[in-house]
Amino acid sequence: LHLKGIYGREMFETWYKMIALVQGPLDVSGLITHRIGVDDYISGFEAMKSGNSGKVVMDW
Repeated sequence: LHLKGIYGREMFETWYKMIALVQGPLDVSGLITHRIGVDDYISGFEAMKSGNSGKVVMDW
């Protein structure tokens, strides 16, 4: 299992880019392939490890 993170980026710039994607003409809904609850975190890691997932979102 490999966990990857980002360090040193400017958060405000990320939010501006995300808003532009969501409000733009592209349909990005297909990028999120899994939504899991916090209690089901193991299945989220399994989905990522499988290589058959896009974005896995954990709902708190």
